[in-house]
Amino acid sequence: MRIFIVTQTFPPQIGGMEGVMKSLAEKYAQTLSDPQNVIVLPDKPYEANTPYRIHQNTRLKPFRAMMKRRWLAKHLKAEDVVICDSWKSVAAVPPHKGTLAVLAHGQEYLKSGRRAKRVQKALNRASHIVASSEFTLDLVKSGWQVKHAKTVAIPPTYMLPKDAAKRIAQKQRSRQGAIELVTICRLEARKGLLQSLQALARLDTTLPDWRWSIGGSGPQADILAAAIPALGLQNKVTLLGRVEDTQKNNLLAQADIYLMPSFQDGKSLEGFGISYAEAARFGVPSIAGTAGGAPEAVRNGETGWCVDTLNTAELDAALQQALSDPKLRRAMGDTARLDYAERLSGGVTLSHLSDFLAL
Repeated sequence: MRIFIVTQTFPPQIGGMEGVMKSLAEKYAQTLSDPQNVIVLPDKPYEANTPYRIHQNTRLKPFRAMMKRRWLAKHLKAEDVVICDSWKSVAAVPPHKGTLAVLAHGQEYLKSGRRAKRVQKALNRASHIVASSEFTLDLVKSGWQVKHAKTVAIPPTYMLPKDAAKRIAQKQRSRQGAIELVTICRLEARKGLLQSLQALARLDTTLPDWRWSIGGSGPQADILAAAIPALGLQNKVTLLGRVEDTQKNNLLAQADIYLMPSFQDGKSLEGFGISYAEAARFGVPSIAGTAGGAPEAVRNGETGWCVDTLNTAELDAALQQALSDPKLRRAMGDTARLDYAERLSGGVTLSHLSDFLAL
């Protein structure tokens, strides 16, 4: 048996799904007796020394799926397992009698008339569908014909370490005494960062001393950059730009609260929220939204707060409590760390995936 990972999202591109697909290749290369039995078919060339094989694709975008399909037609056997990063990659797989697993993330299953037929055509070929959350799984099962396929919801946290991480003691923190809020994500409207800025500006005089570090880039970066001084928060909020892994871990290690109250913006929403799990690994409670799969990543009242971001009073109340009650904050952080170990760590989720695919 070999595992073929057919994906449009893979390094050298940077992003959440790129990390997911790379981690699956790495983890299964460690699991199989011969790591060369893991073959990745990415969209773009990836020049790296990997234990698994990479079938390089140098074609222009319109021809990538066709070339993958031709190559797989020559090499794919019935006993092989194919894992596609989304329904779109199914088009690159020739007819296959074995396992064809499709990862389902969330918003792509909010029905769209123009491409609904393409989505259903891809799902018709899937033998297994792996949803990022129960929310996503409900979208798939209620809106699409998938009774022929085996389905499951597994958090897409395969890349996260098995063990929880250590936090930096309060006395070691650079801004001693200030409550540290951290966000690391793609800067887009649905993350709720602009609403959080506005809420913090409203509440600032009633809150203990706080600082907020925001890492990431995206279409809302300029809007946030303009809003920070306009709200008088230039001495408290810092936009860090793109953050590498070491810096991200350092930020989370000293954070008190992970702040990302996402909401549904049109057809854009959080299918799960890997960043909440990353915060939980460090024992950091999150302020999340109520839309999509976020309430499955953050358990409201246990590992953090899930709020309707567009409800001003609700968001204000969560921020007020989170910043003003250190005992509750620490208790939620401890619970988040346990929840990570039991439910969200890469070791747990990869084991669930392997059992589901009978690997």
